[in-house]
Amino acid sequence: MNLEYLAELFEVVKNRVREKPKESYVARIVEGGMDRVLGKFGEEAFEFASAVQGNGDKVAEAADLLFHYLIVLAASGVELDEVVRELERRRRHR
Repeated sequence: MNLEYLAELFEVVKNRVREKPKESYVARIVEGGMDRVLGKFGEEAFEFASAVQGNGDKVAEAADLLFHYLIVLAASGVELDEVVRELERRRRHR
């Protein structure tokens, strides 16, 4: 598993949120405000859950959900490494 790619992707997402290039999918979502960002995240979560319960493409839907989660983090100013550190902290306490 290559988690470096996830970190690189998050940097790209943060850059799109910050610079808002007009051809960027991420920038278009973020320009709609946090309601739009969270709405897309919720939509992707529903599609993933539907794939898990049915015979949809779970991997593709999981990728969509993870990508939109990164958008939520970037749009809300939360760093991915902060989330990972929190998960590590929780594991150490068990």
